[in-house]
Amino acid sequence: MLLIASSTVLAAPTPPVPAAGAAAPIERPLSIRLDIDATQNWRNDKQWSRASTQQHYQLSTRLRSDGRLYHDNLLEPDLERRVRIKSEYYTYQGLLQLRRDNGGRLPDAAQAARGFGGQTLQQHHACVDAADCPNAVAERYAAISALQNNSLAELEEFIATYDQPGGTYRYFFGYAGCPNQMRLQHRAHFEGEQAYDRDKKKLQPFTLDWSADSRGSADEQARLCQRYVATVDTRDGSVYLETAFVPSARGQIVSVLSGASEQRQADLPLPSEVMRWLADQLGHAPPQLKRSATLQLDRPLDGNATVLGLFDGSARVQLEWAFTEAKAP
Repeated sequence: MLLIASSTVLAAPTPPVPAAGAAAPIERPLSIRLDIDATQNWRNDKQWSRASTQQHYQLSTRLRSDGRLYHDNLLEPDLERRVRIKSEYYTYQGLLQLRRDNGGRLPDAAQAARGFGGQTLQQHHACVDAADCPNAVAERYAAISALQNNSLAELEEFIATYDQPGGTYRYFFGYAGCPNQMRLQHRAHFEGEQAYDRDKKKLQPFTLDWSADSRGSADEQARLCQRYVATVDTRDGSVYLETAFVPSARGQIVSVLSGASEQRQADLPLPSEVMRWLADQLGHAPPQLKRSATLQLDRPLDGNATVLGLFDGSARVQLEWAFTEAKAP
């Protein structure tokens, strides 16, 4: 049994570099369109509000596969198995890179550790445990940990298991500089009366208006390139998506309390119930789908749960998703 460091299972691994004679890389376009039309009422004793929102999100990007077929599903639904599979895949990718860097042979652990530029593994452990740690560092850390706990012969045998025929899963990753587009539109209006004094007796009228219409900044577009990881089961064509990510629109908030107005910029959140529904639809899905639903909204649309009370509303959502083979030009 290969001894690996389980703490390295974090972000998506970097797309592998295919070896000579390996399968040709494959790219697939990914697109998500989500429309939301929702209303909600709130009451807490004499305090009250009503809210409505219309939101539209349209995203397209591309993911890349090395073209190989793997035996394990990198996004295995069983969490315990997924942790093992992803941890081993990290290790595998790190070992391949170390072997490429060392003229086609695996180095020993001390030699590999020096490849960190003179810093110690302990110094890099904090990076590996951080959400924004570069994937290459996490893979290198996993590989060095494996070198410390296994013989070179055992690791070569481990690498060879990935070349065994009969795999059924294709892995797809985002990549830097991918072509992508986004359109994020958000409108929301809240109005009501709320008490801001300690005894909650003096009601003050308020309104809150949110508005955004964005195609994403250069930074947001760059981040979108690497937000998605998918596996395709070639037996039935179904797709496993690691995170059904939809970015919040950056827009303007205008609040009026008893006639006094304030404005500020902020990220305008999607309803949490919609995000849960979206994750359920796309966690394991056909390569193309159109679905709609009416969802109950029990959490505040503005995200402010500190006011307590009863929230009652619904959202009509429509989803279109596609992750299909790219059409020939």
